[in-house]
Amino acid sequence: MVRTTCPHCGAVTNDRSQKFCTQCGTRLPAPPPAVITGRAAAGMAVVAGIVVVIVIAAIFWSLPARDSVGKPAGAPSFSGTPVSTTAGSGVTPLPSESLPATTTSQTPATPLPTPTPAPVSPTAALTTRTITTTLKTTQTTVTTIPTASPTPVFTAQITLEVTRVPGQPPSDTYTSKTEGAPFIDPSSLEARIHTLINEQRQQNGLSILSSDSFLASIARGHSYDMSLRNFFEHTNPEGMDARARGEWAGYPCVRDYETYYTEGISENIAMVYRYDTYKNLIAPNGTVMETVYYWNTEEYIADKVVTGWMNSEGHRNNILDYHFQQEGIGVAFASDNAIYITENFC
Repeated sequence: MVRTTCPHCGAVTNDRSQKFCTQCGTRLPAPPPAVITGRAAAGMAVVAGIVVVIVIAAIFWSLPARDSVGKPAGAPSFSGTPVSTTAGSGVTPLPSESLPATTTSQTPATPLPTPTPAPVSPTAALTTRTITTTLKTTQTTVTTIPTASPTPVFTAQITLEVTRVPGQPPSDTYTSKTEGAPFIDPSSLEARIHTLINEQRQQNGLSILSSDSFLASIARGHSYDMSLRNFFEHTNPEGMDARARGEWAGYPCVRDYETYYTEGISENIAMVYRYDTYKNLIAPNGTVMETVYYWNTEEYIADKVVTGWMNSEGHRNNILDYHFQQEGIGVAFASDNAIYITENFC
């Protein structure tokens, strides 16, 4: 007799068919197979031998008679070339299928629009000149030094008791000395550039910049200096860049952001002309009879400057810098019809 012991509580049972312990309910291990001995085993062997003999006789009796070539008697004969197949005998292979090729497509990038150049007159001329926009930029110095007392309010600091304003362009420079040139109001042009800058920031999810009159005076002074001394750089002949000019005026633009602070004015500059194209009409003897100018409008100049800045990485980074809260735009006109534009950020 085979006994089964519960692995959990040790209870013993003699019932081979019992699956679970009657004491704790734990599943019992399967009992070992029963061993048949003595007369019972001999009797089972005799019965098994008789069954095997009967099965062999039945198979032999059911086989059909075959002819000399091994074909069942009465089966039809076939001639011709046998067909080979990769499938086993009596198995019809499945037809093969070609899976359709899949492709992916990408939306082509759309280039940013560029301003349409001023129209060129069909009037015959022997010499022509096209004026291009010149741009330069400088960025704020960022110092990543933790501060002892964080100041979350972004406040530009004016450090001098009496601030200094650089020389501003006089009103008589606003009118071109070239006959036929339209008048461009510098204040209106500055305001339009400021509006277009804020439109770009809003389109990129940023807050608008306020217009700071002190920053505008610093910017206008640099534009006037460039127009007077005929240079186009962030650094003037005395070696003062935008940051140094801001500190000189008493506007160092220091902002504290708890874990770091920014220091110094950032700046974009541009230089365009009142016109994009002009033509010299030449007489047969080689002298210039007349110069024809294709003057630009205030809106065209403002759009051209801002579009040029947005298409330039450094200028764009300044315009879309989330640190800045105010800007100043300053323009000045040179005697050769060049227009200098300075944009200062803080």
